[in-house]
Amino acid sequence: MKHHLSKLYYQHEHLKILLFLLLLLLVIILIIFNSRLDQINLAKPVTFGLSYSPSYATALGLDPKKTYQEILKDLNVKNIRLAANWNEINPGDNEYDFTDLDYYISEAGKNNVNVTLVIGYKLFRWPECRAPGWLPLDNTQYREDKQLEMIKEVVEYYEDNPTVKVWQVENEPFLKFGICPGADRNFVKKEVATVKAMSAKPILMTDSGELTSWITPMKLGDYFGTTLYRTVQDKFIGRFDYPLKPWFYRLKAKIVKNLFAPNNQKLLITELQEEPWTTKFIAETPVAQQIKDFPLQTMKDNIIFAKKVGFPDIYLWGVEWWYWIKTKGYPEYWEYAKTLFK
Repeated sequence: MKHHLSKLYYQHEHLKILLFLLLLLLVIILIIFNSRLDQINLAKPVTFGLSYSPSYATALGLDPKKTYQEILKDLNVKNIRLAANWNEINPGDNEYDFTDLDYYISEAGKNNVNVTLVIGYKLFRWPECRAPGWLPLDNTQYREDKQLEMIKEVVEYYEDNPTVKVWQVENEPFLKFGICPGADRNFVKKEVATVKAMSAKPILMTDSGELTSWITPMKLGDYFGTTLYRTVQDKFIGRFDYPLKPWFYRLKAKIVKNLFAPNNQKLLITELQEEPWTTKFIAETPVAQQIKDFPLQTMKDNIIFAKKVGFPDIYLWGVEWWYWIKTKGYPEYWEYAKTLFK
């Protein structure tokens, strides 16, 4: 009996070793496969674009229109995201003024630039949510009614404009970020349905690359865009470098698309971090600290990382900073960006 138990023990030990070796082999195969896929994707052509916020450029002390002209003419960008900020286009109840936004879209058209127009309440750049001053925020139903009215006005106004190629509805609506109320999934769905009923142009939905599941926005939109940030800072935990690899975004996209959103037509990176992340307004951070936190090599490394993910379109985040830091004597970020848009 003792001999029999001893024999079983050793057989199980051999089985454990065999299973461990098989698991190790599988891990090695996956590493080799993903490494090879990284290199294949790195060699593929990608289309670069960027996001531009005139209000952020102004906050940096720049002339927003001059900066924009430099983006169009010197960088030679052909794909750009612009935001229809609610507080800027709707100065009074039932009063709309698209003068400023018209300028940026018109200039894009003159330079054969494709515009993705972001509409809604939560749009890109801090504080994200920008309600007009006349709007009371203590009545959610009233705010949502007015929000839908605003979206209808924007879509109707720009529907026939050939420069506006894509509507983006809200910006990362399911991520708790910015000075914003919590997202109501049913209301976001109503926003998307409203735009779809008025326009045949594709709808882009976005989400955080690292902090959310992607399921709902990928199901809602024709296109899906993820953010991709490599280094963030928090006043409590300090600097944090994401340990994620390109395969994480590839695998996540494949699983979500195949299981939940088979009708989604395109995956893209809508915000690739190409500026430092600071815990206070960037212009209040010493320039030397900014350069230390985000050297030019990091900008280049982030491009390589994003290309390895394998999505065909990559929108860069930070053009206002490249121009601003150039005025401080550091033109290398701007000059490197020029090589990407050739």
